[in-house]
Amino acid sequence: MKKTLSLVCVTALLLLALAACGATEETASVPQDFDASRLKTMGDVFNNPAVDPDTYQESHSETDYVYVFQVEDTYYRVHGAMTKELYDAVNEVDFEDEDRDQKVRDLLSPMEITSVENLSELIPPQEELDKFIGRTGQELFDDGWTYWYYNLEDMEAGLYYKDFAYAVRFEYDGEPMVNSDDFDFYEEFKDLKVSSVTFDGLGDAAVLEEEDEGE
Repeated sequence: MKKTLSLVCVTALLLLALAACGATEETASVPQDFDASRLKTMGDVFNNPAVDPDTYQESHSETDYVYVFQVEDTYYRVHGAMTKELYDAVNEVDFEDEDRDQKVRDLLSPMEITSVENLSELIPPQEELDKFIGRTGQELFDDGWTYWYYNLEDMEAGLYYKDFAYAVRFEYDGEPMVNSDDFDFYEEFKDLKVSSVTFDGLGDAAVLEEEDEGE
């Protein structure tokens, strides 16, 4: 009886040990908490398992590379030091090449990151967005707000402003507007007043700053 109990105990201990080993291996494959301050090269971004590979924006010039990406619910933007040689090498990769994306990333991976921003920290609080209530569409357009969709049934428009997108609703009590091929959103909405503004994700967050003429 004692022998039987001993064998059962040994078997149980072996199973616990195997389970512990399995848990250790599984834990090792889970990425550590993301730390943006540790990003030194673009390869650190491209190859980081915490970075969502399907949600990103990018743009580049002969002197700058911008990459915007997402880690869970947080948006980040990094700038890289582009060189003329690297710029030419990237542009030489055939757009029809099925492996273009990977080839471009291989070229860009050694690039030094010059700045890192947590874009989510720049999202305006709702009380700031509420300050736009009562302003006209024209006032928004004059400040640089641009549309990417509009819904005439709800009188709502998706507008880009700087780095972010917003869902903007307008007051309207006239005859229902009818969409058409020549519908001019900016003309039709310019005199309408804003009734609500809510954050709606990223806008054109990877736009490069315009260089001064003559440079």
